[in-house]
Amino acid sequence: MKRDSIRFKIAKRVCLGLVLTIAALSAVNLIYMSRRVMDEQADEVQLDAQLAAAEIANWQCRLANISETLAETIEAQGELDEEYIYNNIDAVADAQEDLYFVYVATEEGNMYMARGVIYNPTVDVRERDWYKEVKSNGVTTVIDPYVSATRVDIILATVATPIYINGEFAGAVGVDADISSINDYVNSLSVKDEAYAFLVDRDGNIVTHPYSKFEPSAINTVSAIENIPGIESIIKKPGSGMGEGIDYSGERMIYASSYVGESDWIVVVAYSQETYYKNIYRGIWICIVMAVICLLLSGGDIVFAIRRILKPLEKINPAMERIVSGDYTTVIEFSHEKDEIGELQNKLAEMTRQLSDVVNEQRYVLSEIASGNLAVEDMDEFPGELNEIAKSVNDIKAKMNDIISDIQFSALNLESYSMGINDTSDLDEMREIFTELSAEADTLMEKTGIFKTYLPKQNNDST
Repeated sequence: MKRDSIRFKIAKRVCLGLVLTIAALSAVNLIYMSRRVMDEQADEVQLDAQLAAAEIANWQCRLANISETLAETIEAQGELDEEYIYNNIDAVADAQEDLYFVYVATEEGNMYMARGVIYNPTVDVRERDWYKEVKSNGVTTVIDPYVSATRVDIILATVATPIYINGEFAGAVGVDADISSINDYVNSLSVKDEAYAFLVDRDGNIVTHPYSKFEPSAINTVSAIENIPGIESIIKKPGSGMGEGIDYSGERMIYASSYVGESDWIVVVAYSQETYYKNIYRGIWICIVMAVICLLLSGGDIVFAIRRILKPLEKINPAMERIVSGDYTTVIEFSHEKDEIGELQNKLAEMTRQLSDVVNEQRYVLSEIASGNLAVEDMDEFPGELNEIAKSVNDIKAKMNDIISDIQFSALNLESYSMGINDTSDLDEMREIFTELSAEADTLMEKTGIFKTYLPKQNNDST
Protein backbone atom coordinates (compact mmCIF):
# COMPACT_ATOMS: atom_id res chain seq x y z
CA MET A 1 0.00 0.00 0.00
CA LYS A 2 1.60 3.27 -1.17
CA ARG A 3 1.89 6.02 1.44
CA ASP A 4 0.41 8.61 -0.93
CA SER A 5 -2.52 6.43 -1.98
CA ILE A 6 -6.06 7.25 -0.90
CA ARG A 7 -6.30 3.78 0.59
CA PHE A 8 -3.33 4.44 2.85
CA LYS A 9 -4.62 7.89 3.84
CA ILE A 10 -8.09 6.60 4.71
CA ALA A 11 -6.69 3.60 6.59
CA LYS A 12 -4.28 5.87 8.47
CA ARG A 13 -6.98 8.31 9.53
CA VAL A 14 -9.46 5.60 10.46
CA CYS A 15 -6.88 3.58 12.38
CA LEU A 16 -5.66 6.71 14.16
CA GLY A 17 -9.22 7.53 15.18
CA LEU A 18 -9.72 3.94 16.23
CA VAL A 19 -6.54 3.98 18.34
CA LEU A 20 -7.56 7.22 20.04
CA THR A 21 -11.07 5.91 20.68
CA ILE A 22 -9.89 2.59 22.06
CA ALA A 23 -7.20 4.34 24.11
CA ALA A 24 -9.74 6.73 25.62
CA LEU A 25 -12.23 3.96 26.34
CA SER A 26 -9.48 1.75 27.75
CA ALA A 27 -8.23 4.55 29.99
CA VAL A 28 -11.72 5.14 31.35
CA ASN A 29 -12.26 1.41 31.71
CA LEU A 30 -8.89 0.97 33.43
CA ILE A 31 -9.65 3.73 35.92
CA TYR A 32 -13.11 2.37 36.60
CA MET A 33 -11.99 -1.26 36.69
CA SER A 34 -8.96 -0.50 38.88
CA ARG A 35 -11.17 1.18 41.41
CA ARG A 36 -13.63 -1.66 41.30
CA VAL A 37 -10.89 -4.27 41.68
CA MET A 38 -9.31 -2.30 44.52
CA ASP A 39 -12.69 -2.06 46.23
CA GLU A 40 -13.21 -5.79 45.73
CA GLN A 41 -9.73 -6.53 47.05
CA ALA A 42 -10.37 -4.31 50.06
CA ASP A 43 -13.67 -6.10 50.65
CA GLU A 44 -11.93 -9.47 50.44
CA VAL A 45 -9.24 -8.46 52.93
CA GLN A 46 -11.89 -7.00 55.23
CA LEU A 47 -13.90 -10.20 54.86
CA ASP A 48 -10.83 -12.21 55.82
CA ALA A 49 -10.52 -10.09 58.96
CA GLN A 50 -14.20 -10.63 59.75
CA LEU A 51 -13.96 -14.38 59.18
CA ALA A 52 -10.87 -14.57 61.38
CA ALA A 53 -12.67 -12.53 64.03
CA ALA A 54 -15.65 -14.87 63.76
CA GLU A 55 -13.44 -17.92 64.33
CA ILE A 56 -11.78 -16.33 67.36
CA ALA A 57 -15.20 -15.25 68.61
CA ASN A 58 -16.33 -18.86 68.30
CA TRP A 59 -13.33 -19.90 70.35
CA GLN A 60 -14.16 -17.26 72.97
CA CYS A 61 -17.78 -18.37 72.87
CA ARG A 62 -16.75 -21.95 73.57
CA LEU A 63 -14.78 -20.79 76.61
CA ALA A 64 -17.67 -18.58 77.68
CA ASN A 65 -20.11 -21.53 77.40
CA ILE A 66 -17.78 -23.65 79.55
CA SER A 67 -17.48 -20.87 82.11
CA GLU A 68 -21.21 -20.11 82.18
CA THR A 69 -22.20 -23.76 82.39
CA LEU A 70 -19.83 -24.28 85.31
CA ALA A 71 -21.13 -21.14 87.06
CA GLU A 72 -24.76 -22.24 86.57
CA THR A 73 -23.92 -25.69 87.98
CA ILE A 74 -22.39 -24.16 91.13
CA GLU A 75 -25.27 -21.69 91.46
CA ALA A 76 -27.74 -24.58 91.26
CA GLN A 77 -26.11 -26.09 94.37
CA GLY A 78 -27.14 -22.98 96.26
CA GLU A 79 -23.87 -22.77 98.17
CA LEU A 80 -20.12 -22.76 97.61
CA ASP A 81 -19.34 -26.32 98.68
CA GLU A 82 -15.62 -27.03 98.34
CA GLU A 83 -15.95 -30.69 97.39
CA TYR A 84 -18.72 -29.95 94.91
CA ILE A 85 -16.67 -27.18 93.36
CA TYR A 86 -13.58 -29.37 92.97
CA ASN A 87 -15.59 -32.21 91.45
CA ASN A 88 -17.03 -29.89 88.81
CA ILE A 89 -13.90 -27.96 87.91
CA ASP A 90 -11.85 -31.16 87.72
CA ALA A 91 -14.43 -32.69 85.41
CA VAL A 92 -14.31 -29.66 83.14
CA ALA A 93 -10.49 -29.57 83.15
CA ASP A 94 -10.30 -33.25 82.23
CA ALA A 95 -12.74 -32.77 79.38
CA GLN A 96 -11.07 -29.59 78.06
CA GLU A 97 -7.38 -30.35 77.93
CA ASP A 98 -6.59 -27.17 75.97
CA LEU A 99 -7.56 -25.04 78.98
CA TYR A 100 -4.53 -24.07 81.01
CA PHE A 101 -6.39 -23.37 84.30
CA VAL A 102 -9.96 -23.93 85.46
CA TYR A 103 -10.90 -22.40 88.82
CA VAL A 104 -13.44 -20.77 91.10
CA ALA A 105 -12.66 -17.67 93.17
CA THR A 106 -14.98 -16.59 96.03
CA GLU A 107 -15.79 -13.44 97.91
CA GLU A 108 -14.28 -15.06 101.03
CA GLY A 109 -10.90 -15.05 99.24
CA ASN A 110 -10.84 -18.75 98.51
CA MET A 111 -9.33 -20.00 95.25
CA TYR A 112 -10.22 -23.50 94.03
CA MET A 113 -8.10 -24.69 91.06
CA ALA A 114 -8.55 -27.87 89.00
CA ARG A 115 -5.91 -30.53 88.43
CA GLY A 116 -4.56 -30.02 91.97
CA VAL A 117 -2.93 -26.70 91.15
CA ILE A 118 -2.09 -24.66 94.26
CA TYR A 119 -2.86 -20.95 94.06
CA ASN A 120 -0.25 -18.49 95.28
CA PRO A 121 -1.25 -17.88 98.90
CA THR A 122 0.44 -14.49 98.98
CA VAL A 123 -1.92 -13.06 96.37
CA ASP A 124 -5.49 -12.10 97.28
CA VAL A 125 -7.60 -13.23 94.35
CA ARG A 126 -10.16 -10.54 95.13
CA GLU A 127 -7.55 -7.92 94.30
CA ARG A 128 -6.81 -9.35 90.90
CA ASP A 129 -7.89 -7.16 87.99
CA TRP A 130 -9.75 -9.94 86.25
CA TYR A 131 -11.82 -10.65 89.40
CA LYS A 132 -12.67 -6.99 89.92
CA GLU A 133 -13.64 -6.64 86.24
CA VAL A 134 -16.04 -9.58 86.15
CA LYS A 135 -17.53 -8.51 89.50
CA SER A 136 -18.01 -5.00 88.19
CA ASN A 137 -19.50 -6.14 84.84
CA GLY A 138 -21.77 -8.77 86.38
CA VAL A 139 -21.68 -10.82 83.16
CA THR A 140 -19.31 -13.19 81.41
CA THR A 141 -16.21 -11.18 80.49
CA VAL A 142 -13.20 -11.76 78.25
CA ILE A 143 -10.18 -10.57 80.19
CA ASP A 144 -7.13 -9.10 78.46
CA PRO A 145 -3.84 -11.03 78.81
CA TYR A 146 -2.16 -10.74 82.18
CA VAL A 147 0.62 -12.41 84.17
CA SER A 148 -0.53 -15.49 86.07
CA ALA A 149 -0.34 -15.25 89.87
CA THR A 150 0.29 -18.98 90.00
CA ARG A 151 2.80 -19.18 87.18
CA VAL A 152 4.51 -15.82 86.80
CA ASP A 153 6.36 -17.07 83.73
CA ILE A 154 3.24 -17.29 81.57
CA ILE A 155 0.66 -14.91 80.18
CA LEU A 156 -2.99 -15.91 80.42
CA ALA A 157 -6.21 -14.77 78.78
CA THR A 158 -9.31 -15.45 80.85
CA VAL A 159 -13.00 -15.88 80.25
CA ALA A 160 -14.79 -15.40 83.59
CA THR A 161 -18.43 -15.67 84.67
CA PRO A 162 -19.87 -14.29 87.93
CA ILE A 163 -21.51 -16.65 90.46
CA TYR A 164 -24.65 -15.45 92.21
CA ILE A 165 -26.03 -17.21 95.31
CA ASN A 166 -29.45 -16.02 96.40
CA GLY A 167 -29.03 -13.01 94.20
CA GLU A 168 -25.75 -11.94 95.76
CA PHE A 169 -22.36 -11.98 94.07
CA ALA A 170 -20.47 -14.89 95.62
CA GLY A 171 -17.51 -15.33 93.36
CA ALA A 172 -16.48 -16.11 89.78
CA VAL A 173 -15.62 -19.04 87.53
CA GLY A 174 -12.56 -18.60 85.36
CA VAL A 175 -11.16 -20.61 82.46
CA ASP A 176 -7.70 -19.70 81.17
CA ALA A 177 -5.85 -20.11 77.91
CA ASP A 178 -2.18 -19.28 77.77
CA ILE A 179 -0.81 -16.96 75.11
CA SER A 180 1.11 -19.68 73.30
CA SER A 181 -2.03 -21.78 72.74
CA ILE A 182 -3.95 -18.69 71.62
CA ASN A 183 -1.11 -17.82 69.28
CA ASP A 184 -1.12 -21.35 67.83
CA TYR A 185 -4.85 -21.09 67.31
CA VAL A 186 -4.68 -17.68 65.61
CA ASN A 187 -1.80 -18.81 63.38
CA SER A 188 -3.86 -21.81 62.30
CA LEU A 189 -6.65 -19.59 60.98
CA SER A 190 -7.24 -19.99 57.26
CA VAL A 191 -6.35 -16.66 55.63
CA LYS A 192 -5.54 -16.77 51.94
CA ASP A 193 -2.51 -15.78 49.88
CA GLU A 194 0.01 -16.24 52.69
CA ALA A 195 -1.62 -13.53 54.82
CA TYR A 196 -1.48 -13.78 58.58
CA ALA A 197 -3.59 -12.62 61.52
CA PHE A 198 -2.77 -11.31 64.97
CA LEU A 199 -4.73 -10.15 68.01
CA VAL A 200 -4.77 -6.80 69.76
CA ASP A 201 -6.47 -6.20 73.13
CA ARG A 202 -8.64 -3.27 74.18
CA ASP A 203 -5.58 -1.24 75.21
CA GLY A 204 -3.93 -1.61 71.80
CA ASN A 205 -1.39 -4.14 73.01
CA ILE A 206 -0.53 -7.19 70.94
CA VAL A 207 -1.98 -10.43 72.29
CA THR A 208 -0.62 -12.80 69.66
CA HIS A 209 1.63 -12.30 66.65
CA PRO A 210 3.68 -14.59 64.34
CA TYR A 211 6.76 -12.54 65.21
CA SER A 212 7.83 -13.82 68.62
CA LYS A 213 9.34 -10.48 69.66
CA PHE A 214 5.90 -8.87 69.41
CA GLU A 215 4.31 -11.34 71.84
CA PRO A 216 3.66 -10.07 75.38
CA SER A 217 5.82 -11.37 78.19
CA ALA A 218 5.64 -11.40 81.98
CA ILE A 219 7.65 -8.21 82.12
CA ASN A 220 6.63 -6.42 78.95
CA THR A 221 3.64 -5.59 76.77
CA VAL A 222 4.00 -4.60 73.11
CA SER A 223 1.97 -1.71 71.68
CA ALA A 224 0.63 -2.52 68.23
CA ILE A 225 0.47 1.13 67.15
CA GLU A 226 4.04 1.87 68.21
CA ASN A 227 5.57 -1.23 66.63
CA ILE A 228 3.51 -1.74 63.48
CA PRO A 229 3.30 1.36 61.24
CA GLY A 230 0.08 2.03 59.41
CA ILE A 231 -2.43 0.34 61.71
CA GLU A 232 -3.29 3.17 64.09
CA SER A 233 -6.49 4.14 62.24
CA ILE A 234 -7.79 0.57 61.96
CA ILE A 235 -6.98 -0.14 65.64
CA LYS A 236 -8.86 2.93 66.81
CA LYS A 237 -11.76 2.23 64.44
CA PRO A 238 -11.83 -1.48 63.53
CA GLY A 239 -13.51 -2.27 60.23
CA SER A 240 -13.36 1.38 59.13
CA GLY A 241 -10.97 0.85 56.22
CA MET A 242 -7.50 -0.26 55.21
CA GLY A 243 -4.06 0.48 56.59
CA GLU A 244 -0.67 0.26 54.92
CA GLY A 245 2.75 -0.18 56.46
CA ILE A 246 5.93 -2.23 56.65
CA ASP A 247 5.79 -5.26 58.90
CA TYR A 248 8.52 -6.97 60.89
CA SER A 249 9.93 -8.72 57.80
CA GLY A 250 10.39 -5.46 55.90
CA GLU A 251 7.59 -6.28 53.48
CA ARG A 252 4.94 -3.70 52.77
CA MET A 253 1.56 -4.92 53.94
CA ILE A 254 -2.12 -4.05 53.68
CA TYR A 255 -3.99 -4.30 57.00
CA ALA A 256 -7.65 -4.82 57.82
CA SER A 257 -9.25 -5.20 61.25
CA SER A 258 -12.44 -6.34 62.95
CA TYR A 259 -13.79 -6.65 66.46
CA VAL A 260 -13.80 -10.18 67.88
CA GLY A 261 -17.38 -10.99 68.76
CA GLU A 262 -18.71 -8.83 71.57
CA SER A 263 -15.32 -8.47 73.25
CA ASP A 264 -12.97 -5.51 72.90
CA TRP A 265 -10.32 -7.64 71.24
CA ILE A 266 -9.38 -6.79 67.68
CA VAL A 267 -8.13 -9.19 65.03
CA VAL A 268 -5.86 -7.72 62.34
CA VAL A 269 -5.18 -9.46 59.04
CA ALA A 270 -1.93 -8.54 57.27
CA TYR A 271 -2.00 -8.99 53.52
CA SER A 272 1.04 -8.64 51.23
CA GLN A 273 0.77 -5.43 49.23
CA GLU A 274 2.47 -7.13 46.28
CA THR A 275 -0.14 -9.89 46.30
CA TYR A 276 -2.86 -7.35 46.97
CA TYR A 277 -1.99 -5.33 43.87
CA LYS A 278 -1.14 -8.38 41.77
CA ASN A 279 -4.80 -8.99 41.04
CA ILE A 280 -5.25 -5.33 40.16
CA TYR A 281 -2.27 -5.42 37.80
CA ARG A 282 -3.56 -8.66 36.32
CA GLY A 283 -6.88 -6.99 35.56
CA ILE A 284 -5.10 -3.99 34.05
CA TRP A 285 -2.94 -6.21 31.81
CA ILE A 286 -5.98 -8.20 30.74
CA CYS A 287 -7.71 -4.94 29.81
CA ILE A 288 -4.65 -3.72 27.87
CA VAL A 289 -4.23 -7.04 26.04
CA MET A 290 -7.92 -7.08 25.13
CA ALA A 291 -7.66 -3.48 23.90
CA VAL A 292 -4.68 -4.41 21.70
CA ILE A 293 -6.47 -7.50 20.38
CA CYS A 294 -9.58 -5.44 19.61
CA LEU A 295 -7.40 -2.81 17.94
CA LEU A 296 -5.63 -5.39 15.76
CA LEU A 297 -8.87 -7.16 14.81
CA SER A 298 -10.79 -3.98 14.11
CA GLY A 299 -7.79 -2.41 12.35
CA GLY A 300 -7.36 -5.47 10.16
CA ASP A 301 -11.07 -5.50 9.39
CA ILE A 302 -11.02 -1.79 8.51
CA VAL A 303 -7.98 -2.17 6.23
CA PHE A 304 -9.64 -5.14 4.51
CA ALA A 305 -12.90 -3.23 4.16
CA ILE A 306 -11.11 -0.17 2.73
CA ARG A 307 -9.19 -2.38 0.30
CA ARG A 308 -12.44 -4.01 -0.81
CA ILE A 309 -14.38 -0.75 -1.05
CA LEU A 310 -11.66 1.05 -3.00
CA LYS A 311 -10.89 -1.91 -5.28
CA PRO A 312 -12.86 -0.33 -8.20
CA LEU A 313 -10.30 2.49 -8.19
CA GLU A 314 -7.76 -0.03 -9.45
CA LYS A 315 -9.79 -0.18 -12.69
CA ILE A 316 -10.46 3.55 -12.86
CA ASN A 317 -6.84 4.75 -12.71
CA PRO A 318 -5.55 2.64 -15.65
CA ALA A 319 -8.62 3.62 -17.65
CA MET A 320 -8.00 7.31 -16.92
CA GLU A 321 -4.37 6.95 -18.04
CA ARG A 322 -5.50 5.53 -21.40
CA ILE A 323 -8.13 8.28 -21.76
CA VAL A 324 -5.52 10.97 -20.97
CA SER A 325 -3.27 9.46 -23.65
CA GLY A 326 -6.13 9.87 -26.15
CA ASP A 327 -7.45 6.31 -26.23
CA TYR A 328 -11.22 6.71 -25.95
CA THR A 329 -11.90 3.11 -26.90
CA THR A 330 -11.28 2.05 -23.30
CA VAL A 331 -14.13 -0.04 -21.98
CA ILE A 332 -14.89 0.33 -18.27
CA GLU A 333 -17.06 -2.31 -16.68
CA PHE A 334 -20.07 -0.88 -14.95
CA SER A 335 -20.06 -1.46 -11.21
CA HIS A 336 -22.96 -3.19 -9.52
CA GLU A 337 -22.28 -1.40 -6.23
CA LYS A 338 -24.65 1.39 -5.24
CA ASP A 339 -22.08 3.42 -3.31
CA GLU A 340 -20.30 6.63 -4.35
CA ILE A 341 -17.37 4.81 -5.94
CA GLY A 342 -19.77 2.66 -7.94
CA GLU A 343 -21.54 5.81 -9.14
CA LEU A 344 -18.18 7.39 -9.99
CA GLN A 345 -17.17 4.33 -11.99
CA ASN A 346 -20.48 4.28 -13.86
CA LYS A 347 -20.31 8.00 -14.64
CA LEU A 348 -16.71 7.66 -15.83
CA ALA A 349 -17.76 4.79 -18.08
CA GLU A 350 -20.62 6.90 -19.45
CA MET A 351 -18.29 9.87 -19.99
CA THR A 352 -15.81 7.67 -21.82
CA ARG A 353 -18.59 6.31 -24.02
CA GLN A 354 -19.81 9.81 -24.87
CA LEU A 355 -16.30 11.03 -25.66
CA SER A 356 -15.80 8.01 -27.87
CA ASP A 357 -19.08 8.78 -29.65
CA VAL A 358 -18.02 12.40 -30.17
CA VAL A 359 -14.64 11.38 -31.57
CA ASN A 360 -16.10 8.71 -33.84
CA GLU A 361 -18.89 10.94 -35.19
CA GLN A 362 -16.55 13.90 -35.62
CA ARG A 363 -14.02 11.68 -37.43
CA TYR A 364 -16.77 10.42 -39.72
CA VAL A 365 -18.24 13.84 -40.52
CA LEU A 366 -14.86 15.50 -41.09
CA SER A 367 -13.64 12.62 -43.23
CA GLU A 368 -16.78 12.95 -45.36
CA ILE A 369 -16.22 16.70 -45.67
CA ALA A 370 -12.56 16.12 -46.56
CA SER A 371 -13.66 13.68 -49.28
CA GLY A 372 -16.03 16.35 -50.67
CA ASN A 373 -19.32 15.08 -49.25
CA LEU A 374 -20.86 18.24 -47.83
CA ALA A 375 -24.28 16.58 -47.87
CA VAL A 376 -23.33 14.42 -44.86
CA GLU A 377 -25.77 14.72 -41.98
CA ASP A 378 -25.05 17.17 -39.21
CA MET A 379 -23.51 15.84 -35.98
CA ASP A 380 -26.01 14.98 -33.28
CA GLU A 381 -26.30 17.15 -30.21
CA PHE A 382 -24.20 16.18 -27.19
CA PRO A 383 -24.70 17.05 -23.53
CA GLY A 384 -23.12 20.16 -22.07
CA GLU A 385 -20.04 21.70 -23.60
CA LEU A 386 -19.44 18.67 -25.81
CA ASN A 387 -22.25 20.01 -27.95
CA GLU A 388 -20.00 22.97 -28.87
CA ILE A 389 -17.85 20.51 -30.82
CA ALA A 390 -20.86 19.30 -32.80
CA LYS A 391 -22.03 22.88 -33.42
CA SER A 392 -18.58 23.92 -34.60
CA VAL A 393 -18.31 21.03 -37.06
CA ASN A 394 -21.85 21.65 -38.29
CA ASP A 395 -21.08 25.40 -38.69
CA ILE A 396 -17.92 24.60 -40.68
CA LYS A 397 -19.90 22.29 -42.95
CA ALA A 398 -22.63 24.93 -43.41
CA LYS A 399 -20.14 27.71 -44.20
CA MET A 400 -18.26 25.51 -46.63
CA ASN A 401 -21.54 24.61 -48.29
CA ASP A 402 -22.39 28.30 -48.56
CA ILE A 403 -18.97 29.26 -49.95
CA ILE A 404 -18.87 26.41 -52.45
CA SER A 405 -22.38 27.28 -53.57
CA ASP A 406 -21.25 30.88 -54.12
CA ILE A 407 -18.15 29.71 -55.97
CA GLN A 408 -20.28 27.51 -58.19
CA PHE A 409 -22.67 30.42 -58.76
CA SER A 410 -19.74 32.72 -59.55
CA ALA A 411 -18.35 30.12 -61.95
CA LEU A 412 -21.65 30.07 -63.82
CA ASN A 413 -21.59 33.87 -63.96
CA LEU A 414 -17.99 33.83 -65.28
CA GLU A 415 -19.00 31.34 -67.90
CA SER A 416 -21.94 33.54 -68.87
CA TYR A 417 -19.78 36.69 -68.96
CA SER A 418 -17.08 34.98 -70.97
CA MET A 419 -19.66 33.95 -73.54
CA GLY A 420 -20.91 37.57 -73.60
CA ILE A 421 -17.42 38.84 -74.29
CA ASN A 422 -17.03 36.40 -77.10
CA ASP A 423 -20.31 37.61 -78.64
CA THR A 424 -19.47 41.39 -78.63
CA SER A 425 -16.72 43.65 -79.82
CA ASP A 426 -18.15 46.77 -78.29
CA LEU A 427 -15.63 48.19 -75.81
CA ASP A 428 -18.25 49.76 -73.59
CA GLU A 429 -20.19 46.58 -73.38
CA MET A 430 -16.98 44.65 -72.64
CA ARG A 431 -16.09 47.24 -69.95
CA GLU A 432 -19.48 46.70 -68.33
CA ILE A 433 -18.98 42.90 -68.36
CA PHE A 434 -15.54 43.24 -66.72
CA THR A 435 -17.06 45.55 -64.08
CA GLU A 436 -19.61 42.90 -63.24
CA LEU A 437 -16.87 40.26 -63.17
CA SER A 438 -14.86 42.41 -60.73
CA ALA A 439 -17.90 42.86 -58.46
CA GLU A 440 -18.52 39.11 -58.54
CA ALA A 441 -14.87 38.49 -57.63
CA ASP A 442 -15.08 40.99 -54.73
CA THR A 443 -18.19 39.25 -53.39
CA LEU A 444 -16.44 35.87 -53.55
CA MET A 445 -13.29 37.25 -51.84
CA GLU A 446 -15.42 38.79 -49.12
CA LYS A 447 -17.04 35.39 -48.35
CA THR A 448 -13.73 33.52 -48.35
CA GLY A 449 -11.95 36.19 -46.36
CA ILE A 450 -13.02 34.63 -43.07
CA PHE A 451 -10.48 31.85 -43.72
CA LYS A 452 -6.82 32.30 -42.96
CA THR A 453 -4.67 30.70 -45.62
CA TYR A 454 -1.03 30.22 -46.33
CA LEU A 455 0.88 29.71 -49.52
CA PRO A 456 2.61 26.38 -49.86
CA LYS A 457 6.38 26.57 -49.77
CA GLN A 458 8.08 26.27 -53.15
CA ASN A 459 11.12 24.12 -53.57
CA ASN A 460 13.95 26.03 -55.24
CA ASP A 461 16.24 23.48 -56.82
CA SER A 462 19.73 24.81 -57.53
CA THR A 463 21.81 23.43 -60.27
